[in-house]
Amino acid sequence: MQDHTVLLVEDDPIMGESLLQRLQLEHYQVEWAHNLAEAREALQERLYPLVLSDIRLPDGDGESLLATMVRRYGGCCPPAIFMTGFGSVDQAVHLVRQGAWDYIQKPFDVDALMRRLHDWLPTPCASPDAWFGASPVSQALESLIARIATMDLPVLLQGETGTGKEVVAQRIHTLMLEQQGKTIPFVAINCAAISENLLESELFGHEAGAFTGAGKRHSGVFEQADGGALFLDEVGDMPPNVQVKLLRVLQDGQIRRVGSERAIQVKVRVICATHKPLDKLVDTGAFRQDLYFRLSGIPIHLPPLRERVEDIGWLAHRHVDVLNARLNQTKRLDPQFVTWAKLQTWEGNIRELFATLERAYHFSADCWVRWERAGLPCSNRALGQDPQALPNPEPLDHYLARIERDYLQHCVSQNHGQMMKTANSLGISRKTLWEKLKRYKMEGQNTSNVS
Repeated sequence: MQDHTVLLVEDDPIMGESLLQRLQLEHYQVEWAHNLAEAREALQERLYPLVLSDIRLPDGDGESLLATMVRRYGGCCPPAIFMTGFGSVDQAVHLVRQGAWDYIQKPFDVDALMRRLHDWLPTPCASPDAWFGASPVSQALESLIARIATMDLPVLLQGETGTGKEVVAQRIHTLMLEQQGKTIPFVAINCAAISENLLESELFGHEAGAFTGAGKRHSGVFEQADGGALFLDEVGDMPPNVQVKLLRVLQDGQIRRVGSERAIQVKVRVICATHKPLDKLVDTGAFRQDLYFRLSGIPIHLPPLRERVEDIGWLAHRHVDVLNARLNQTKRLDPQFVTWAKLQTWEGNIRELFATLERAYHFSADCWVRWERAGLPCSNRALGQDPQALPNPEPLDHYLARIERDYLQHCVSQNHGQMMKTANSLGISRKTLWEKLKRYKMEGQNTSNVS
């Protein structure tokens, strides 16, 4: 299970109490150390997924704390974010170069800090059993599924490839199982992966000798799923002749094996999925309207990943946990991976994200899973150019600085030069944004102080 405990190191009682309350409101667990000695003692007891520390402490400084963390974390870049003020930005930058994750300048917008924190450490959901994500959209989906799981109605899941339709179907089955208190089957079949000649047999079964090659009786997926749930994936690819027979089964609750006239009663919760717009297929005559009405008892649309960007960090961190458990590793996700991932289009949605993440995981040379190890460039949204036209190799800090400058320019333009709006969209303070613009000599480029 993902650990969401933050070690807060802050000697100022007002600042510390404010951060403590806000972190707890975001469902993080918090341990508060008031000085360097307490922080070191806490780090002797355990390793934290995130340490949020003031850079100046009564009995030491950020450099001393970072040195302790480097030793405790076995040489890996420790998950430390430093809060800096009093003109100590140079020291904070030095700490980042020494391996700290990041720094944030005081005074800062707490809301902006929380948004950045969600990239550094996955958002803990109010429900520890969340399956789909931490965004409002995903939480609403979780709530809807909990309500409809016990309803005896077909479910139609629609969404692009890779949006998690089978995961939703499995979740519905799990909730059905919990409600009934006994083991019930879950059977899945991809209607697009089976030839038209064999699909009817796979769905409804066949008798021995029903056709050439049918040497013995075969029970179809409807019989196998009797008493449980049947997931018909890519139902939009089902041939017209099979659509007619599926409609009959849904109406009567009976199947007939190929080669048999005997009706067999079945009770199955049918869950269908498709990446095609069935209503448009109905209009063209490719899909039966009466079957469409029957299947869409409870229609659910699964949004693409680009419309639920808030979930990317949650999904990525959770998948790293899965990989760690499977491979007996203790790797951690570099927060820059999440920042990079949020700039991608993810046409393959969650499936593509996980495939990219696994590639980065396996090619990471240390304990950090980094986007550079995925073997992919930034998307053209980040670079402002065709991915095939990548620049010649250059120092990494120059490359990342160029990307940051281009992205800042894009965001300023999108927000019509309004500083506060741009800063909020980036999850940083207006002061931090102004300093970045000054660094890249952009402070006079169509910017205003309109909030």
